[in-house]
Amino acid sequence: MISNIRKIKLKSEINIVPMLDILLVLLLIFVVTSPILTQSLEVDLPDSTNTKAITTDNLMVILEVIGIDNYNILVNDVRIESVQQNKIISIIKEQIEKNSKIFFFIGGDKEVHYNEIIKMLNILHNLGIKSVGLLTNPILD
Repeated sequence: MISNIRKIKLKSEINIVPMLDILLVLLLIFVVTSPILTQSLEVDLPDSTNTKAITTDNLMVILEVIGIDNYNILVNDVRIESVQQNKIISIIKEQIEKNSKIFFFIGGDKEVHYNEIIKMLNILHNLGIKSVGLLTNPILD
């Protein structure tokens, strides 16, 4: 009987399969949740004392300048984020064809260079849009 006990050898290896299962589950959770956490971008508008609230029944397009050749666009509560300049032009042309009495507003973060706001104003002017509103935050006394 003693001879049978000596023949049994102990294995001192780590079973890596459960560890890989846990790792893959954590990776899957990270991949699924990371786009959800970074969906919105906060724009810090400049302040102004002479502001009016936007009230209109017509179609509105809000262009947010968030960086160099990087824009967000909001068309009737449908938001498209991180759009390049050529895509913005095609979206604006599409909206003008749908409704010629469309209202355009431009907003930009305080940190965005003034040149980028002027670039967007020039794009709208070249597309035949004569009236554009600028978005600001009201200063409350």
